[in-house]
Amino acid sequence: MVSNVTISIAKRKQDERERLIKQMEDELGLASEHPEDQVYVTTCLEQIVKNLKEKRNGWSAERVMIAFIRSACAAHRKTNCLTEILFEDALKRAKELDKQYATTGMAEGDFWGLPSSFKDTYNILGVDSSLGCSPHCFNPTTAAEEEATMVKLYRRAGGIPFCKTNVPQTLLAFECRNPVFLTTTNPHSSERTCGGSSGGEAALIALNGSPFGWGSDIGGSLRIPAHYSGICGLKPVRGRWPVSGQRNSVQGFDGIKGMVGPMGRTVDDLIFASRGILNLAHTSAEIGFRGEMIVPLPWKETEIPSKLRTSPACVRAVEESVQKLRDAGHEVVEFHPPDISEALKIFVGLTSAEGYKSLLGNIGPDPMESSMRLVTLGSKLPAWLHSLLGWVVDNLLKDHLFASIFATSRPKSVEEFWQFTARRDIYANAFRKLVWEDLKFDMLLCPVQAVPALKHGTTKLLSPVSVSTILFNVVDSTVGVIPVTRVNQALDTHPADYLNDSEGSWLLEKRVYDKDGAYDAEKMHGLPVGVQIVGREWQEEKVLGMMKILEGLGGYQA
Repeated sequence: MVSNVTISIAKRKQDERERLIKQMEDELGLASEHPEDQVYVTTCLEQIVKNLKEKRNGWSAERVMIAFIRSACAAHRKTNCLTEILFEDALKRAKELDKQYATTGMAEGDFWGLPSSFKDTYNILGVDSSLGCSPHCFNPTTAAEEEATMVKLYRRAGGIPFCKTNVPQTLLAFECRNPVFLTTTNPHSSERTCGGSSGGEAALIALNGSPFGWGSDIGGSLRIPAHYSGICGLKPVRGRWPVSGQRNSVQGFDGIKGMVGPMGRTVDDLIFASRGILNLAHTSAEIGFRGEMIVPLPWKETEIPSKLRTSPACVRAVEESVQKLRDAGHEVVEFHPPDISEALKIFVGLTSAEGYKSLLGNIGPDPMESSMRLVTLGSKLPAWLHSLLGWVVDNLLKDHLFASIFATSRPKSVEEFWQFTARRDIYANAFRKLVWEDLKFDMLLCPVQAVPALKHGTTKLLSPVSVSTILFNVVDSTVGVIPVTRVNQALDTHPADYLNDSEGSWLLEKRVYDKDGAYDAEKMHGLPVGVQIVGREWQEEKVLGMMKILEGLGGYQA
């Protein structure tokens, strides 16, 4: 049952968004009417800025902005990916930059004249950061000091924020839907999700609606949408880039460290964005970090070893990438991470410690989305019922793995919370020592998720399949995602005995791989499939370099 308050606020927000989009469509025309826009919206970031600064014929900040506004409108019509519309102000700013350049001959900043989108969580002056929750609507950022530091840095470098993008309700899900802005669909298939929580960003970028954008990640929120939508993304480690000025769903939670990062169409776009922001972050003292602790480490050029030592997992996307690396002369060693289920237990144990009271406090009168059902189930149950269900799953259903994870999803005492943080540190330190010090890997290569983009509604009981991304939030590693292949029904149909000898949760695996399960290679044919490239902390440049190598060896076509 949806409350009248939610219905009223959602209608007002959707009407406001529609009015602003329609205004631009009426003023500028539709993307379909302007095929000449393709030259602008398909050009890489560095070349866009170069063309603008060199005053190449036909190129101006205004012309580029018009092309991307039209393209963003078209992407939104297809996927419902936008939340806050800044088109009018962005176009005005682009015209101002052109005028200043004509008058002064100065076009300063790495992002001069370049539009960019931002995930809804980033505070931007004059608009909401609602997280798709009605209590946060019509409460725009009004004070300059509250604007996200990343937005300020981007503006300082000449960039122009021009829209914000949709997220799952409260962010703790990978189905991009909320009661205010409703569902964002996958750019490759409208019946499937684009992932979350940076889902709107991924959908917009995949359709050339934005040259690049900024997401965030606390459990795969940036990487899963990149994988589902066929784009690239980078999750740095906490402390490399500023995260202040975001609306978080749980204020003060630091059990798992969230991070912001760029999302783009190619690795070169990520490199360009990362270099510009990192250099600016350590040279623009006037912007300040509000006391946030940032490692004084500007961009550094890094030499990638001529012979990488990497680690694969057994799925086709990874295997093909591994073979390409081997063919190029790199050493590839199979590696099985230590007890991945422990990482998931730690994540669930820490995020559920308060019983999700603060998280669910965001939604007010709004109905809770189904994608949050399994995530929050354990914390809602009385202790006796929680214990009973755990016993049934463990002893009668014989799914010991699911039972052990479910057991951690409950409210905890302060002492128990400290125990989980200690488990996190012990696990992360042991993992880093094994991978980087003992085995001396240059990178790990692994799946983003067990499945490509899922159908709408199927994520509600499959939240644990995020374990492949959650692992590297618990460990706090630098991770990039690139698309490497597409689902091929001739190669990727699983046999009837696919789950034989599996040590995973049979309750979850049956929902994925059964006859009517979530995974269906025939129906998923053509969907993009990505891989994770994992590196050491503080080595974002090296990870991007390794992503570039793998991208160059691949044959993925957007």
